[in-house]
Amino acid sequence: MSVLDNLPEEIGRWPRTAATEAAIAFTAEHAPEWLLNHSVRSYFYARSIATATNLVAGTDYDDETLFLATVLHDIGLTDAGQGPNRFEVDGAFRAARFAREHGLSDVAADQIWDAVALHTSSGIAPHKHVICALAHFGIGADIFAFGVENVDRAVLDAAHAAFPYLDLRKNIHDQLVHQIDEKPSKWVPLSFVDTVYRKYRPDNPFPGLDELLAGPVRPD
Repeated sequence: MSVLDNLPEEIGRWPRTAATEAAIAFTAEHAPEWLLNHSVRSYFYARSIATATNLVAGTDYDDETLFLATVLHDIGLTDAGQGPNRFEVDGAFRAARFAREHGLSDVAADQIWDAVALHTSSGIAPHKHVICALAHFGIGADIFAFGVENVDRAVLDAAHAAFPYLDLRKNIHDQLVHQIDEKPSKWVPLSFVDTVYRKYRPDNPFPGLDELLAGPVRPD
C-alpha cells in the first residue's frame, strides 16, 4: 500500500507508474516521516505552480520526471543517498541512478540530477529546464514559503493536513549539521550548507569569507 493511496480530493492524482511507485516506496523506507512528508508536499506544490503558470503535464513537462525529482530531492539526507559530497549532489547522483534503474531515459535522469543538485540554488535553478525550475519552486514553497502564493490554497491546506509539517525546518537543519559533523567533506564554502552549518556551529573551524579573502591568490 502506498502512502499516496486515498489522497484528499483537493490534491488530485499523481503519475502512477512503476518508477513513481518505486520512488515513493524507496523514500518512505529510508526517510523519516517529516522528510517524506516534505518530499510529497513539494511535488504537489510544484504541480500546482505549473498549473498556475499555464504549464501542462505531458506537453510542457513530464509529470513522472517531476515526481521523481521532487520525491527524491532530499534522499542525500538519508543513509540511502549519503556520500562524500554536499547532500544535494549526493542526492542528485542517487536520484539519477534510481531513475535509470527504473527505466527512465538518460535525458530524464539528467534532468532529475539537475533538479536535485540545484534545488537549494536560488537564482540558478529557475533558469535551467522546466523540471529543475518547477522542483525548485515547489520545494521552496514548502520549506520557506517562497512563492507559496502561487500554490492553490485548497492544495496547500489539503497537503498540510494529509502530510503534516512536523517541524521540518529544524529537523532538516539538524540532519544537515549532523552529516557535516560526521563527514566534513560535505561542507562547501559560501553555500546553503555553509549558512546552515554556521548557524548551529558558530565556532566551526571552516574558513569564512574574511578568511578566504585574506588567503593568497596563488602559491608562493
